[in-house]
Amino acid sequence: MHSLALIGFLWCSLIAFGWSATTVPPPLIRTQSGDIGPQYKLDQEPEKSQEPEDAKFWYKVALRQLEKTIKQAQRAEENSYQKKAKNIIVFIGDGMGVSTISAGRIYKGQYLKHGNGEEETLVFDDFPNTGMAKTYNVDKQVPDSAGTATAIFTGSKTHYGAIGMDSTRSKTKGQQGRVQNVMEWAQKEGKRTGIVTTTRITHATPAATYAHIYDRDWECDTEVPTGSVGQHVDIARQLVENEPGNRFNVILGGGMSPMGILNASEVQTTVFEGPTETICKRNDGRRLPEEWLAHHANDSVPPALVHNRRDLLNVDVKKVDHLMGLFRNNHITYSVAREVGEPSLQEMTETALGILERGDKSKGYVLLVEGGRIDQGHHMNYARAALHELYEFDLAIQAAVNATDPDETLILVTADHSHAVTFNGYALRGHDILGAANSHEKNDPMMYETISYANGPGYYDHLANDSRPQNSSNMWMPMKLFTEEERAAPTYRHLAAVPRKDETHGGEDVAVFASGPGSSLIRGVFEQNYLAYVMSYAGCLGPAKDFDDSCKEHRDQHGHHEDEMSYRSSASLLGASLVPILGAALIYML
Repeated sequence: MHSLALIGFLWCSLIAFGWSATTVPPPLIRTQSGDIGPQYKLDQEPEKSQEPEDAKFWYKVALRQLEKTIKQAQRAEENSYQKKAKNIIVFIGDGMGVSTISAGRIYKGQYLKHGNGEEETLVFDDFPNTGMAKTYNVDKQVPDSAGTATAIFTGSKTHYGAIGMDSTRSKTKGQQGRVQNVMEWAQKEGKRTGIVTTTRITHATPAATYAHIYDRDWECDTEVPTGSVGQHVDIARQLVENEPGNRFNVILGGGMSPMGILNASEVQTTVFEGPTETICKRNDGRRLPEEWLAHHANDSVPPALVHNRRDLLNVDVKKVDHLMGLFRNNHITYSVAREVGEPSLQEMTETALGILERGDKSKGYVLLVEGGRIDQGHHMNYARAALHELYEFDLAIQAAVNATDPDETLILVTADHSHAVTFNGYALRGHDILGAANSHEKNDPMMYETISYANGPGYYDHLANDSRPQNSSNMWMPMKLFTEEERAAPTYRHLAAVPRKDETHGGEDVAVFASGPGSSLIRGVFEQNYLAYVMSYAGCLGPAKDFDDSCKEHRDQHGHHEDEMSYRSSASLLGASLVPILGAALIYML
């Protein structure tokens, strides 16, 4: 009897101990009140780095990543990392986070009626190498497109809003903090260069390939503040006045207004909203595309300036060396509501590749292709518009894959940052990705969408107001009150949980997909600025070209004009061991 009582006492004690252990978190993980442990204090300031996070700092970070990746390959007796790319194409799906990729893949399958949708593939799903890039800015946990594009194309992370400048930038000293970019490196090696975007050509991502400016918003002369005039030249002027922009072989996108050729009779059939739908106008009377034409007046073949799809497709890409295409005052219209006369991203990409590809007569090229309106669709909670932009982006990538030699061309597909968009459960297999996630659960008191946002203007569109049933705690308008026509419209906003005029970016890592020579350097998780050094090392241009002897050996054994058979027959000779020459690389950077 005493034994039974003792066992009972011990059993109750264990239950009581277990209950207290599971209801009271240990101090180190308590987050709401009380002690949170010695490792972190809510009121403590982050420790300031002993070393400033300027271009030199990020240069060393990237070189360490490159060295680590190459050593991993060597330990596995891999030598594919030494293969060199004649051509480099960077596809940036602006705002294309992992949730957007997953939802966009299903959207593509359902849009094309390829089964349920979940089993669909995007072109870059089949690329052999993938990695994850950390996107934060020097001063922001969640970044913007200017800072991230600067990281991708210059190899230096920087402040939120900065373009082509590191963290030492100055509003009143225009030369301070300038960093060179991949296009400058490429032109020094004699490569052809170009940019294609669905945004304004002066917008943050394309601007990072040619501009050096304190603030991304200074696209027109009217936007440069008085204190910076004379030190900083607006982004549009930099494109046509300075290298590397004025040497680009291809410039295709929107942005007629900042370039000084506003089309006052432009048609806008569908009215989209948001801060990005407004655009600056020039006040200096300059018509920059005409100045661009004058700059290339001595070309053996006259430069081409086009403003519609028909003229773009009629360009003789085998002869024309310099092409500028400006198709809207602001951004090119979302493809889900494309206006008459606007080219698709696929068509612009195909034309750009036709201009850039010159076979054995060329040392190759570097091209940026941006699907820029994925981001802008998300900012307005326009989920349908955003996902259709990803579909169009995928078509452009397929066009590039079809048109290029995989043994010569490194193709990178990535995003600059993510978005605060969620992919909710638990829709049935094959259900409309833009539909309700729980429409099959008849007893659920609230129907909600598979795609929703953490914040944004969709909050106001879905707020119940007077439509809330009496005595209901549900603050959202029932989905049945939206007609099918309303929900199918390109301007329909999905629900957002927190009210904002403009939905925010997301801070999670973004995926990087790679194919072609040097693509095996993309593996694991790395800082976003590493991508510039992958291009530098693989393309034998810029600061990493002398990281080891592989570029020198490539030049010695192949020359700049090798044909495909010569490349393949000699590629096996590139298996020399890594001999780091960090000193030479540092001299190049300084």
